[in-house]
Amino acid sequence: MSDPLDRLRAALADRYAIDGAIGRGGMATVYLAKDRKHERQVAIKVLHPELAGHGYHPERFLREIRTIAGLTHPQILPLHDSDQRDGFLYYVMPYVDGGTLRDRLRREQRLPIADATAIARTVAGALDYAHRRDVLHRDVKPENIFLHEGQPLVADFGIARAISSCCDELTAVGLAVGTPAYMSPEQAHAEEQIDGRSDVYGLACVLYEMLTGRPPFEGGSAVKTLALHTLAPVPRLLPVRTEAPARLEAAITRALAKDPAQRYGSAAEFGQALDEAFARSQGPAIDIGTRPSGPTVAVLPFVNAGHDPGTEYLREGITDELINALAKVEGLSVVSRTSVFALEGERRDVRAVGALLGATAVLEGTVRAAGDRLRITAQLSDAATGRLLWSERYDREMRDVFAIEDEIAATIVSTLRPTLVRNVEESVPRRYTANAEAYSLYLKGRFHWNRRTTEAIATAIEHFERAIALDSDYALAYSGLADSYALQLDYRGVPVAEGMTRAKREARRALEIDDTLAEAHASLAWVTFIYDWDWDAADRSFRRAIELKPGYATAHQWYAWLLAARGQMDDALAEGRMALELDPISVSVRRGLGWLHLYAHRSEAAVRHLQRAVSMDPTATESYRILAYAHLQRGAHDAAAIVAREAVALAPDSAYALATQGYVQALSGRPEAARQVLADLHIRERTTYVSPVAFATLAIALGDTDDAFRWLDAAHEERRGWLAYLKVEPVFDPLRNDARFAEFIRRMRLD
Repeated sequence: MSDPLDRLRAALADRYAIDGAIGRGGMATVYLAKDRKHERQVAIKVLHPELAGHGYHPERFLREIRTIAGLTHPQILPLHDSDQRDGFLYYVMPYVDGGTLRDRLRREQRLPIADATAIARTVAGALDYAHRRDVLHRDVKPENIFLHEGQPLVADFGIARAISSCCDELTAVGLAVGTPAYMSPEQAHAEEQIDGRSDVYGLACVLYEMLTGRPPFEGGSAVKTLALHTLAPVPRLLPVRTEAPARLEAAITRALAKDPAQRYGSAAEFGQALDEAFARSQGPAIDIGTRPSGPTVAVLPFVNAGHDPGTEYLREGITDELINALAKVEGLSVVSRTSVFALEGERRDVRAVGALLGATAVLEGTVRAAGDRLRITAQLSDAATGRLLWSERYDREMRDVFAIEDEIAATIVSTLRPTLVRNVEESVPRRYTANAEAYSLYLKGRFHWNRRTTEAIATAIEHFERAIALDSDYALAYSGLADSYALQLDYRGVPVAEGMTRAKREARRALEIDDTLAEAHASLAWVTFIYDWDWDAADRSFRRAIELKPGYATAHQWYAWLLAARGQMDDALAEGRMALELDPISVSVRRGLGWLHLYAHRSEAAVRHLQRAVSMDPTATESYRILAYAHLQRGAHDAAAIVAREAVALAPDSAYALATQGYVQALSGRPEAARQVLADLHIRERTTYVSPVAFATLAIALGDTDDAFRWLDAAHEERRGWLAYLKVEPVFDPLRNDARFAEFIRRMRLD
């Protein structure tokens, strides 16, 4: 068998089915293959045979690979496997179908400044993570940065070192392993002692190319290019990209310093410099490439100019009301609330905001309240040029807040019509109450509801009820009350029946007042789905909510859960992706999409989305908890144990977090530890409520089938929403061949 591809296929036949080559580099050829065990597509990189000359030590390569495989970061493409078979030295990674940064550069040549900066900032975070674990990349280049669903993933961490370590001839002749266009001077000289600042240099080369369309140093040959890195001055950025901030050029110039001591001390420092240069926050990251289409206004959170915590609700409510009013204007898109509030408290140039959010115009403002007096300032700017289009100050009484909001919205439309948006039409904002005090209480309620804590939910309920006392026909207040009673199940621990019955009643009251309120339809749909288990009625309500307000991300997100419960996974994933597109930086939406992929048994995608959710909000217990299940599904028991411990550390009183940890322990060969968790929960049950879901989860993991069905019966009696996912929840997999489980499916009308 002389054909190398046939030999390779034969050598790896027991583990991988190789389709063919999909790429070739200076050191390796990449093959697309199917992992037979896990039924997933992978990319196999096989080192070129010619590297196996004198002084060839494949064991060194595999040793380095083991170190690299320990990297777990949402922006680092993981390594699945590595080995040597029949003379072939290889390693295996996930197959990413979104293409590389090189592919995008071939299409666009130059990237928008916001996109280029965002990609570099994200890659810097991945580099910093690896550097803190003593792993250098050594070959940062566009070909090693994949773009998957808008997010950069860094591949081939440390592979250059692994290759050089196994091939004595490379080091013996002083040959530097890497790519000349992106190599630091010290790496070009094949110096043995290099550190993370070399990767910072390489990343700066990549950023320069993203902005200008070509690397900073091109000599026509490898030798000449390496010489330019060492000798030539750093080329200017601003003559090529005149619209770039001067501080961005300064950051790149410093990162490209010849002497490592003159560069940033770490990748994190370089990333921070990019933040400051282009106002790129370190908070939840917005998906690169996810942009609203057409003319779009970003209403930034108004600033509480009086710094009075008692009026904080007012400036947030005014922001919300303006977003809602402008969203009703035909022909005009408005950036979602979640996206703009992610920028809260940060000083940003409006051009940076526009580029980051895909907006054509940016509205900013301040609110100051003193007694019954109210002062609101507002200004509208062109996001492309930063030019001020309109500004105004309003000194009115508190009861005039509606008129001020209407006037601002109307002025924005009239201002944009002749300048930016020629096809927008006037829209009269819908008012749900004429009572200014009730409106104020509603804003306070939503303010506290968005805090998502036990105390805040209780306070929200109080404000919504007071608003309704002042205006018994205030549909939005009933909708807020419905959302609060539904949400309190998670944040106040009240019994299911009490909260869901009240939530349904308030949602129906809102619809009696106004059956065109999309939020109320979605709230009712959720209760009908997760508590009533009336699948058809819930489907109708979700569809109605989406029909009334197609841009309501929550309706798409919740509808995805119903579709998943009914086994319609392709449709569920489509709705989940739509929710993410509408609200790209919502942690809940991102986590939900990962959860849906878990239900679809697409564990690799589930892990990516859930790791992204963790990076967006490292304090969200639920993200860690579901990520543990995703790791288990892909057979990564150690990783599952780590994130399960994190979930318990964040919420030591959470029965679900403890049950998840016990579940991981049981499936990882530690049943005694899992039984201790079960015993602890039984002790806790004597003094406080513990959901039967927690007990059922542990019983299934421990193989106590009879006990598991007993707890499932208890969950059914309580109408726990978990049972809605009987058809797709992986935890139930060990029970599926039991006749009692089939009967449960029939009881839930899911057959």
